[in-house]
Amino acid sequence: MELSAALAAGLRDRLFSGASAVSSTPGAPVQRAVAGTLAHDDPTPVTAATRFDLASLTKVFTATVVHSLAEVGALDLDRPTERGFTIGQLLAHTSGLPAVSDVWRRTDLRPAQRLQRALDAPLESAPGAEFRYSCVGYVTAGHLAEEATGQGLDSLLEEFVTHPLGLGGPLFWPVAEPVPATETGTPRGVVHDEFAASLRRPAGNAGLFGTAEEVHALGRGLLERTLLSEGSWRRMSSGEGLRVGDPSWMPTPDHLGHTGFTGTSLLLDPVRGTCRVLLTNRVHPDRSRVDLTGFRKSVAQCPSPPTRSGHGRRDP
Repeated sequence: MELSAALAAGLRDRLFSGASAVSSTPGAPVQRAVAGTLAHDDPTPVTAATRFDLASLTKVFTATVVHSLAEVGALDLDRPTERGFTIGQLLAHTSGLPAVSDVWRRTDLRPAQRLQRALDAPLESAPGAEFRYSCVGYVTAGHLAEEATGQGLDSLLEEFVTHPLGLGGPLFWPVAEPVPATETGTPRGVVHDEFAASLRRPAGNAGLFGTAEEVHALGRGLLERTLLSEGSWRRMSSGEGLRVGDPSWMPTPDHLGHTGFTGTSLLLDPVRGTCRVLLTNRVHPDRSRVDLTGFRKSVAQCPSPPTRSGHGRRDP
C-alpha cells in the first residue's frame, strides 16, 4: 500500500481526523501525503504546513540538543549528577526516576513549584539498574541543559536543531496558528500532555508542535550526521534518545525511532537510509478510543519508490 493510500485508509477507519506523512530513501523521490481535516467537525483541510502536537517526539529533539551540548563541552553525559544518575541514563530511561508525575493535579502549586517537585521525585530504582520509560527523566534532562547554558530549551532547540537545518520550527506551545484538535477539553495549540502543560514552559518530554517536513528534516539530519558526530549518533541510536527495534511497530530490529501519544511517529532505517514520519491526531476526540499500533506498522511497511536508477531496494 502506498503512503497516501495508507493515510486514506486510516481516515476511512476514523483513526484520526487528519494526518500528514513524509518518507524518503536516498536516491528515490521523496513521498509526501496528507489526509483529512483539523477536526471531525472542522472542514479545514490538513496541508503540508499543518503543525501537529508532536507529543513524545519532543524527546528526540531534546536528546539531539543534549548530545549537541555534550559535543561542545557544556554537558558531561557520563558524570553522575548530585542525585546519582547520569544525563546519559536520563536519555536512556535508566536513571531510576519514576515514569510520570502527578504534579499537574496540584492546583495549589505554581508552575515553578510543580517543576521542582518533579525534579525532586524519589528514585524508584538505582541508577542504571532497570529501564523505565520516564517523562520525568526527560523533563530533568531539559532542565539540566537549561541550567548548564543559561538558555531556555526553546533557544537551545533553535541553536542546535532548527537553525542548522534551516527550519522555522517545530515550536513549543502555545501556538496560535490553526492546528489539529486533540482531546476534548484541550484547547487548540495547547500541549495535550498534562504534565508538560502544567509547567507552563518548554519542557523536555512534550510540548513541540511541528510539521511532518520539520520532523523529517530532523530524521534526515540524524541519519546523514549533519547534526551530530558519529560518536553522538552511536549513543543516540543505542537508546539515548531513540527507541531501538520495537517489534510492535518497527519492521525489523535494525529500525530506530520514537512514537508520540497523540498519534505521531518517526521511523529511521540506518541500513537503507530511510526516514519516515507519520503525524496524526488519534487522541481526537478521546484518548482511549484508538490504538494506532497496527496502523503505524502498516505505514512503516509501505514500499518506498524505486531509486532513480530503477534498481534500488524497497522497504520490506
